[in-house]
Parts: sequence; C-alpha cells; structure tokens
Amino acid sequence: MALPPLPHPHLVVLRSAATVVLSCLIAQAGWAAAFIGGEAAYRAHHQVGALVTVAVCLASAVTYLVLRRSAGPVNVVLAVLVAVLAGVQFALGESGVTAVHIFLGVLLAMTGTALTSWTYRHELSPRPQASAT
Repeated sequence: MALPPLPHPHLVVLRSAATVVLSCLIAQAGWAAAFIGGEAAYRAHHQVGALVTVAVCLASAVTYLVLRRSAGPVNVVLAVLVAVLAGVQFALGESGVTAVHIFLGVLLAMTGTALTSWTYRHELSPRPQASAT
C-alpha cells in the first residue's frame, strides 16, 4: 500500500503555521479557564502566552502574505484577521476589559479554527500551461 504524495511545500508551511496558531489560541483558552476557575498561578502563564500568541499570529500572517499566491485570498484574509484580533485581544487584556476580552477570545478561537480548516482544505490551483506557439 503506497502512501499518498506529500502536498506542495507551500501548503506544508501554511498548514504548519495554521496549526501552531490554533495551538496557541487553545493554550490561551486553557490557561484563562484555569485562572478564572480559581487557579491564580495560571494567570502568569496566560500573560506570557499572550505575547507568544501575538508573535505567532503576526508571523503567521506574514507567512500567508508572502505565500499569498499559494494560500489564496480567503486564507490570507483569515490569517490577517487572526493577527489583528490577537493584537486587539492583547490590548483588551492589558487594559483590564475582561468581559469583552473573554468574548473576543471566543471569536478569535473560532477565527483561528476557520483559518486552520480552510488552510487544510485548500489545494493549489494548477498553473496554466504556456502555449507552444
């Protein structure tokens, strides 16, 4: 039984970026749930994780922009949206606007999930063949 062929290297990079972004977002939700649930020590993890998450989201958006022809317009928009939302989320957390911070966190996790889903389903469109005339 033969294994399926590997996807194009650009798709491997994009799928990896989306996976790391979603992993950071899920980790942030977990740490937030832990300290909201009474485990105060996890607040520091959430605060450090916020910086890591913003950096990962920004790096991912840059990756999608650089590989925009391979990523497609929907994925590029989603990646940039995730980075912008992560920046706003960080600012809300720093300013102590807890209710909006939690609500936006849910929306951010949903947007990160959409990015991951769209990226994994995306296939490269075939390049048009040059005519031999």
